[in-house]
Order: sequence, then structure tokens, then C-alpha cells
Amino acid sequence: MIHNISYRVMVHGTEDEEKVIKALKNILPTASPQREKLEGHHGNPLTLLKGKITDKKAIRDFTERIKPLLGELDIERHVDEAGNLFLRLDKQRAYNEEWKLVKHGDSIHLKLKIEAYPARQEVAIKNIKKLIT
Repeated sequence: MIHNISYRVMVHGTEDEEKVIKALKNILPTASPQREKLEGHHGNPLTLLKGKITDKKAIRDFTERIKPLLGELDIERHVDEAGNLFLRLDKQRAYNEEWKLVKHGDSIHLKLKIEAYPARQEVAIKNIKKLIT
């Protein structure tokens, strides 16, 4: 169902990076993010944590946990033309091992490459809907 999961999460200068990594690993236990130092709009320090999960068991475990939340989504609005499903999970709740989809930007951003042959939006949407029913 899912080929791979790309993730990214921003660590603000006021946040403890280890806590943000813990939140990420509560969602994706096998994550080993790369760090990129950035500067915010007002010169504040930021660290971008990013990576990709390709391990089939990790993806299967993630899929089982995320399935119940997908029913809350307007799937069509979260899938691009290439068949990628975009999700955001609350960082603070993830730290407490809770999974909650959110719309705000200060979150764990996920891009799920959905199996779709051919790789088109409508095929991916159909496959996601089949998964959650």
C-alpha cells in the first residue's frame, strides 16, 4: 500500500531537539533523521530533521496505526498528482505517544508514496479508500 514515508519536522530554537526526536520516533521508531541548520524569518535558529523510511515492516506498523485516522480526512485534498498522501501529526501529542492529525505547520510532516499503477492521483485515492474501508 505504501512504498515509502518521507518525513520532516522543524525544531525551533526554544525547543529541546531530543524531545522533538522522541516525538518523531513515537510515530516512526526507525527514523534516523538528517539535521540541517537553518535560520528563521526573524533570524531565529531552526533545525530541520528529515529522512525517509523504506523498511517494509516499519511501513506496515505505521499503516496499522494511521489507518483509523485516515477516515477523518478529505482524502482528495491530501493527495497530489503523483499519488503522494500528505499528512501532519501534532508534535506535542506525538511526544506523549498520541497520534492526532492537524492542519497547522508546527507538526511532523509526512509524505506517503502510495502504491498506484499507473502513479496517478485518482488511482492512489482509490487505493487509500480501499485501505480504510
